[in-house]
Amino acid sequence: MNEEIRRLILKHALLNAIRHGGRADSKAVMGKIMAERKDLRKMARELAKEVKRIVEEVNSMSINEQRDLLTKEFKDELEKLKEERKISREDLPPLPNVKEAIRKYGTITTRFAPAPTGALHIGQILRAAMLSYLYAKKYNGRMILRIEDTDPRVIKRVYYDWIMEDLSKLGIKWDKLVIMSDRFERYYEIAEKLISEGKAYVCTCSADDFRRYKENKIPCPDRNLSVEEHMKRWNMMLEGHYSEGEAVVRLKVDMSHPNPVLRDPPLLRIVDSVPHPRTGYKYCVYPLYNFGCAVEDHLERITHVIRAKEHEHNAAVQSKIYEAMGWEMPTMIQYGMVYIEGFKIHKRHIREGLRKGEISGWDDIRLPTIRALLRRGIQPETIRRLAIEVSLTPHDIKLSMETLYAINRQIIDPKANRYFFVKDPVELIINEAPTPIEIKIRLHPQHPERGFKLYRLKESPMHLMISKDDLNMFAKGKEIRLMGLFNIKVEEVSEKKIVATYSGDEIVKGMPKIQWVHPNMALWTLVSKPDGTVDKGMAEFYAQYIKEGEIVQFERYGFVRLERNEGEVLRFVFLHN
Repeated sequence: MNEEIRRLILKHALLNAIRHGGRADSKAVMGKIMAERKDLRKMARELAKEVKRIVEEVNSMSINEQRDLLTKEFKDELEKLKEERKISREDLPPLPNVKEAIRKYGTITTRFAPAPTGALHIGQILRAAMLSYLYAKKYNGRMILRIEDTDPRVIKRVYYDWIMEDLSKLGIKWDKLVIMSDRFERYYEIAEKLISEGKAYVCTCSADDFRRYKENKIPCPDRNLSVEEHMKRWNMMLEGHYSEGEAVVRLKVDMSHPNPVLRDPPLLRIVDSVPHPRTGYKYCVYPLYNFGCAVEDHLERITHVIRAKEHEHNAAVQSKIYEAMGWEMPTMIQYGMVYIEGFKIHKRHIREGLRKGEISGWDDIRLPTIRALLRRGIQPETIRRLAIEVSLTPHDIKLSMETLYAINRQIIDPKANRYFFVKDPVELIINEAPTPIEIKIRLHPQHPERGFKLYRLKESPMHLMISKDDLNMFAKGKEIRLMGLFNIKVEEVSEKKIVATYSGDEIVKGMPKIQWVHPNMALWTLVSKPDGTVDKGMAEFYAQYIKEGEIVQFERYGFVRLERNEGEVLRFVFLHN
């Protein structure tokens, strides 16, 4: 087969793989080739063999390697790929009011608006972040990343960077970055406009007093003071004449409103007890969530807001701010909460654990943070697929981590090479072994092109190590297959040692199979697990060639990711079965 046809196959294999999370499909690739080159149909059988070979080669690469090769060999195709919609109209349900938004603004604009109060967790990403991004791409629109840093008492400088790092690692790209602390002067202009028009006022009641007024549905004494008095108080707030808790700007709605949230909600307040991580002591008047949110959504022409239904009361307040300013509200799409079974997902729980020393960091593998999940080996494509699966249902969803693992397993299984690991090693002595013996075990059973692991075993009797977890399989007279080696017949069993005899090479259906390592060639290995435990054991000789960050499968144990190769010890984190 000539080079031109091979390049055609490679092009479509790479494109198909990149479109589908790094995994190309031979039938899909074949279909693309036949559509492009109808003259090749007469050699379909021969072509199919070459397609299968090249697809297997492409699937053995990481997605980054696939992109690099596409860039090198087919740059024009990469540019086309960037321009095409990554999410088809069948993947996600349509958004409401899209035509109206495009007619008015020329495009749709979504936003993801985290506060820099900790690392992002999967609950934030699955819907608010990932769906805002995917919908923007679906409609060729824009996504704004807005960092809501308007409470200096709870934010930290490092979290700004973490937010952007985590989103980038997940492949979420924003079209514009907005940091709210850069726009305080703009908030002040709008607040002043509301006050000067009699639509907002400066309240100096104590929190307890205003709570009583609110409960009794009566206005506070400050509400009906003159506009001039409120403008004077506003300027005093800006100049630092009031301390924290002494003055609040409130929106005039209705103190007898049936919805307590709408009884003159606060818009701006004073915070002077701590400096801001970015602006220091420059400002002391800070916008509250609903005011800052409404202003930013208007300024950036946000057309669609995707957020949790727990924000329903916030939407009510924001609608009143929009009404007071004469602005048009964006379309609000509210979804149910996502609960991950077995996790306390709120950042306050994580912060508490950090302070008590119960958690090692925001990337502690026991956590559902993006940093922790990526550290374990959860793939960005897994999170994207799960986001599409849960989509925008208004109902709360309880997710088992097994759902996430099942998707991740499909993605990593074809790429993860196989190695032997024995937990809590127990000695196995084999008499009458046919030594010397040379064996070759494939790195991946479906990918012979990746190579194999070669062992030359000479000693007799042969000394190997097996996992203590497999002791229950051993009984006198029972036959067991040592994977990639031969069969043995058990002679003696104890907790510290097993004695067996070589019993043949034939692979017998139904015979138990176990992994093994040679003690003189093995490496001590530690595997940290999400339940906080650490499994100790020995990995085979070839495990030393695993690259840090690489995901592999320890056969009959699970998928793991190498964190550190310390020479004498390999340190892994457990991903899932």
